[in-house]
Amino acid sequence: MIPAVSVVMAVFNGARFLPETLASLQAQDMGDFEIVIVDDGSTDDTPRILAAFAQGEPRCRILTQTNQGQVAARNLGARSAKAPLIAWLDADDIAEPERFSLQRAHLDAHPNLAAVGSSIRTIDEDSKVTATVPYPAGPDKVAQAMRSGSALAHSAVMMRRDIFLEIGGYREALLHAEDYDLWLRLLDGHSADNLPCPLVRYRMHGGSLSFRRRRQQSLAAFAARHCAAERRAGRPDPLEGRRHPVGDEIFSEWTIGQAEEAAFRMECLAAALHPAGQPIEEAWLADNLRRSWELRRHLPRGRHVRRCLIPYVRRAWSLRRWTESLGWLTRAFSRQPMAASWRLLGGK
Repeated sequence: MIPAVSVVMAVFNGARFLPETLASLQAQDMGDFEIVIVDDGSTDDTPRILAAFAQGEPRCRILTQTNQGQVAARNLGARSAKAPLIAWLDADDIAEPERFSLQRAHLDAHPNLAAVGSSIRTIDEDSKVTATVPYPAGPDKVAQAMRSGSALAHSAVMMRRDIFLEIGGYREALLHAEDYDLWLRLLDGHSADNLPCPLVRYRMHGGSLSFRRRRQQSLAAFAARHCAAERRAGRPDPLEGRRHPVGDEIFSEWTIGQAEEAAFRMECLAAALHPAGQPIEEAWLADNLRRSWELRRHLPRGRHVRRCLIPYVRRAWSLRRWTESLGWLTRAFSRQPMAASWRLLGGK
């Protein structure tokens, strides 16, 4: 018998939080679903935890592959799913008991929708709720918000499997922003919504965002937006057929204007420098700052100084890079002395 929903989860070395995630599946208030878990070559206790879970849970199927990354693992899980609806869940997050029933009912009542997400609660490593994060509700609001960033939380999304297959699944070229790219491609011909109630607890922890992933994620998200704009303009997708992840070469290979690149560089800097003291790859941060300076005529002077130059001055000073810090301080005052002074005195 075909289930109503296939829960698809990819996991790599997720033993620490996996039991709590699996328990949240068994606590759902509807039972008509299967669980498809792809073990992406785990080397910790994950295989044992999954084997024990599947032994006592007849709805669960475990698929294994050599370590190929979450894009390949998620695509494998979706292709292997039997239900017409796929509910995504990451291996360190927690689904609220009513999640599947509410989202299934919403999709049944709105056959024009391809996907539905929800607001979320964030939790820490000890599963303590730290915040409630709203997501835009209503297809028009979701579509509008998606132009500047992801308006669907991956672990909170239930979508139609046939549409996932129709648009080609996740793309390796957009690694670490593959879900955002998927939503943008979905919105090319379909619509999505969010339920206003938080249906997932999303875990924030130290291993969830490495230095390398932050860099790649920023580039991939920018590339996803650029590709979407190209498609809306009736031009070919620049990443059609590409498999390896994008890098800085896109700025020379693609027709990207300096104003568009400048906005991206400042977006990266602002995200990396706020709040202050975040761990980040220093060489990448410095490269972005230098390039933003080269493109400064395309950026608002005051915002560039307040959001990028002075925060970097403080960071470099705290790391005892005195000459570098003073050099950028001089540039900040040459660009907008009032903004530089205000920011140094504690203004925002």
